[in-house]
Amino acid sequence: MNPRFIADSMLGKIARKLRIFGYNTEYFLNVADNCILKRAISENRIILTRDKGLYYRLVKKNLLGVLISSDNEPDSLVTILRKCGIHHVDIVPNLNTRCTKCNGDLISADKSLEIRKIPEKVYSNIQLIYKCNTCPKIYWNGTHIDSINLLITDINKRLQKKVETIY
Repeated sequence: MNPRFIADSMLGKIARKLRIFGYNTEYFLNVADNCILKRAISENRIILTRDKGLYYRLVKKNLLGVLISSDNEPDSLVTILRKCGIHHVDIVPNLNTRCTKCNGDLISADKSLEIRKIPEKVYSNIQLIYKCNTCPKIYWNGTHIDSINLLITDINKRLQKKVETIY
């Protein structure tokens, strides 16, 4: 079963990437630590945070969490995935990719029904579109997919490397 995450307000970019990778990741710009803790408990989520105070509170409560110390996005993503026992991320788009805006599931959609939401130049160059089942956001495979897949390839290489433990 895939882990489910909740990210604190300092990790919006990380939350969006995890959603693209297909992980159910809640993220709220302004929410109190207590709300994050309660939601993590009620929804069985792993807390992602840069806040040492929040991290120590969740450890005291025996909750699962990852303290992110790096400002480097790929490093942070590798840390999260490793700590959760994930050794591979699928290239996108994949069946698990989630809405970057609201975390909803994406479903295939008929582009002719969404013609008003797709730029004219893009419309003629795409075959498939995806629609969020929760919000009105529409997605298609644009040039940004290449850069995301380069990131995923880098992350997968790093996940395959053995990590030395210092005793």
